[in-house]
Amino acid sequence: MKSIFKSVFMVALAGAMSTGCVNSDVYDNPNTGIQTYELTPTKTVEQIIAETTSTPTQYMADDVIEAYVTSSDETGNFYNSISFQSVPTAQGTPVGFSVDVDLTYFAKGFTPGRKVYIKLGGLYRAIVDGSMQIGALYQPNPTDAPQVGRISPNEWQNYLFPSATVVSEEDLVRLMPLSQAANNANLNTLVELTNVEFSDGSMGRTYYDVDSGGGATNHDITDIAGGTTRYFRVSSFAPWSTHQVPEGSGNIRGVMTKYGNDFQFLARVESDVRLNNARVDVNPPVVGNAIVYSGSFTENFESYTAGSATTGQFNFPKYINDPVKGSKLWRVRSSGTKYIEMSSFGGTPEINRTLFIVPVDMTAANTLTFKTKASFYNGNTLKVYYSTDYTPGADISTATLVNITNNFTIADGSNSSFISSGTYNIPASVTGNGYFIFEYKGSAIAPLITTNMDIDDIVVN
Repeated sequence: MKSIFKSVFMVALAGAMSTGCVNSDVYDNPNTGIQTYELTPTKTVEQIIAETTSTPTQYMADDVIEAYVTSSDETGNFYNSISFQSVPTAQGTPVGFSVDVDLTYFAKGFTPGRKVYIKLGGLYRAIVDGSMQIGALYQPNPTDAPQVGRISPNEWQNYLFPSATVVSEEDLVRLMPLSQAANNANLNTLVELTNVEFSDGSMGRTYYDVDSGGGATNHDITDIAGGTTRYFRVSSFAPWSTHQVPEGSGNIRGVMTKYGNDFQFLARVESDVRLNNARVDVNPPVVGNAIVYSGSFTENFESYTAGSATTGQFNFPKYINDPVKGSKLWRVRSSGTKYIEMSSFGGTPEINRTLFIVPVDMTAANTLTFKTKASFYNGNTLKVYYSTDYTPGADISTATLVNITNNFTIADGSNSSFISSGTYNIPASVTGNGYFIFEYKGSAIAPLITTNMDIDDIVVN
């Protein structure tokens, strides 16, 4: 492999000597097996960005810039693109940009921390999705709008010149919360996101989820303080793409990129994901402030405020509304009568498990009845349990749930109105304070189960 790198970079040297108008020194680095260069920069990255617009334009002057590699295609998560930042953090606030180039297996010389000289003459540049992109002209047909495309394998050696200078990642990286990182000013720079975790919808999935389709998977990462969620993107080519998404919280190092309006954070290697702390429940259960254990009551939801799937009331003084997985909650809806509804449809695609928990005096109670209605049915989503050892607001996994779903007839979409789901006789052995638990399980991620499930007229006697 060393001989390959030497021959390739000798071609680069020949190109530089025949076309360059700047002074340079060439060195054969015995430690890496690659040719390294010392060129004299004639402009800064900031100067070039200031001159660049959204229209792809060929750079005509014979200028040279220098920048430090932040990305790595060593594990296949970056595709034919190198991300750079202008300076180590000690020299000021870095700005980032990318170079589109078909490097194939020659990417070894462009590893994180290496300073690289870029000859701009003849290349194209434009501001694309908020950041400067440098490359060759891409225009398949004369009538097509010009774009910045990849520099070919036979030409990149004339433009990209790795130096012998390699700085530590610690001299390049900036630590910041997700809300601050998702900004055009940070694109293509090396960032370490602090206090984040993957969303509930990613739990139990692999980094690359073939059911999601496409050649890469977008997961949601969330600031554990709440409020900010952005994409974490993993290519199917990454060798760690088949590994399980970790459950913990902590920091993730990588490069902030952007596609259209969507910020997408990319790790270079699996070890960039450093979620070694306990998971934080960013969507905690909504526990009522007037919990009552009664053996006889009717809940028809008429006293609550109805709204849409995102605006209907979700806090119930006497009950618990727990989004165990995902962020969606049971909400009050209205269509002639008020009821509660849960659905995985709409909003950010996620996997859902949401519980509506009803406290009951099991000693005094004898029966449970309720009504159900299903719409846009594409699978069973509702199960019913009871528990006598659950603690309001606690992790439901610590409680013993007894599945009593088979005692009921759950609506399957064949009826346009509510149906009675039957009567459950509470066993004499079930006593004390307990709970009936209505569990919705659905997913807006393939395989899709997004049935709208409605519940009304919960009666305990």
